[in-house]
Amino acid sequence: MSQESSSNVQDGVQQSKDCSRDDKTALYIPKYNWECITDVFVEACKDLELGELLHDSTFGLFEAMSAIEMMDEKMDAGMMCNQTKRPVLDLHTSVDTGLVKVTGLTYPELIGIMDSSLSCMVTWLEGHSLAQTVFTNLYLHDPHKVEDKPLRTFCLCMLKIVDLLRDRINKAGVYEEEDFQPLTYGFKMGGDVTDVKVISTMKEVEEDLNRALRHLKGQVQEGNAESTIEYQQCGAVCTRVKFFKGLLSMLVALSKDKCEGVPQAKKLISQILEFIEPIRSTISLGIVPEDREITKNDYPTIMGFDPLINQRLLPPTFPRYTVIHTREDAISYVKKLLHRIDTATAVLNASNIQEVFEVFREFSDTSPCVVSRSILQLMFLPPSRKVFGVHTLTDFLKDSVRAFVMPPVLSPKAHTSISVEVKQYVDSLMTRAVRPICTVLQVLGHNRARQRDKWAHLLDDLVTLQDEADKVDGYLHQVQMKADPSHQLGSSFGTWVLYYTIHVMLAYTLSGFELELYAPYEYHYVYWYLYELLYSWMYSTIQRAESFVIEHEAYIGEWYNNMS
Repeated sequence: MSQESSSNVQDGVQQSKDCSRDDKTALYIPKYNWECITDVFVEACKDLELGELLHDSTFGLFEAMSAIEMMDEKMDAGMMCNQTKRPVLDLHTSVDTGLVKVTGLTYPELIGIMDSSLSCMVTWLEGHSLAQTVFTNLYLHDPHKVEDKPLRTFCLCMLKIVDLLRDRINKAGVYEEEDFQPLTYGFKMGGDVTDVKVISTMKEVEEDLNRALRHLKGQVQEGNAESTIEYQQCGAVCTRVKFFKGLLSMLVALSKDKCEGVPQAKKLISQILEFIEPIRSTISLGIVPEDREITKNDYPTIMGFDPLINQRLLPPTFPRYTVIHTREDAISYVKKLLHRIDTATAVLNASNIQEVFEVFREFSDTSPCVVSRSILQLMFLPPSRKVFGVHTLTDFLKDSVRAFVMPPVLSPKAHTSISVEVKQYVDSLMTRAVRPICTVLQVLGHNRARQRDKWAHLLDDLVTLQDEADKVDGYLHQVQMKADPSHQLGSSFGTWVLYYTIHVMLAYTLSGFELELYAPYEYHYVYWYLYELLYSWMYSTIQRAESFVIEHEAYIGEWYNNMS
């Protein structure tokens, strides 16, 4: 744009500020004075030959391939709003025009809103943005404007659930772009109300609904047909209130330090699962979307929902069409999620890193969702960076090495007779082992497709750790030869590191089958490599570790008897 046209734009902006107004309610319409620079642009390009391009150092092939054409409906997601003829109204305007109710909602309307909100949340958890899923619910934009107590409390509860899920996933850090989108687009997540307050208010709503149920039950017994239907609808709303209250309470319990809330969370999971089938059987009682034209970016919704309301908040990117899960699919997803979270709590029974590794590996084999993967990660290693919120990582690794190969240097009986220098060598190795070993567990927390690349990078760190472990074993061997030449110590730490190195190599190789990366003619190469090398190494490593445990226990017992 030329300098003259730029100044004209600034003059236009100034003119827009000086627009005359007949009164305080006059419509504010900005005016701009644009200047066409087509002739100037053509003149500047006349020296370029046919097919010749002007290349800038900051705009290369990658930028050209990923660039979009602004204002193009096929390329710019923000232009989707222009493809519909109906008006897109926010909550306040919708309430003023009577399109959205904020008071006196019927039971079918409450059921429909709750079920549709759950469907939107499940769709968000599968990798779509909050703006195109959860916050298509207009009520969530400003819950305090809602006068209906059950709906207002539900909206606050939903915001808290979304915020806790987002917090858990962000802290775990085991998601990729296709797994989860954490952006909130500036929406408030109910931060002005505490979790405890929301749970207590949900309890009050539950009690109000129970009183209404008792009243309706009396009318049903009198033979009132209308009361029978209303009784079923009221019971369905009450079940959903209990369901969402339990879901919020479970997430709050899982957020407690030192995994203190896990027992409570397990009880809540069993209670929430009892509500799944009653909710599924009463989905038909809720209001359903009206019949109207369906497009890729616009679809029928119930009162209070608009799929295009946040379209302007999306960055200028290629359109990403969001298909909201059905209500039946959403409740099935939540049921599976609860079972996965319950399974993840088994990690608390692990006493060493080998057992933790097995839990993580078996859990990863089921291809779990991002929420359950994140909760498993945070149960093992919370933000405090202590195992289960209690043990330091180095101490936990020492216990693991002790359980795997029982090196004399880590024996509690021989602890007092070990020199300071030997302790420093071992402590230094354990400190350096923290990062690669924890990375092994973190990689198992990522989705299956992403794990293969991460295994390849992790092997470099494990090779370095293997060299350091071998050096420590060599040093301990020299010390042992000086102290007791009649007894030789095996390569305890090197064997321990090798065990995980082979596991990573196996995971990398086997993932090729799962991702269908091998051609049929390559199968016998891969199977030969697995049978002759990797599994043979793993077998010999485990055998060597078992023999080390027997030898070292005998040596430690003999040494302790001589000392006493």
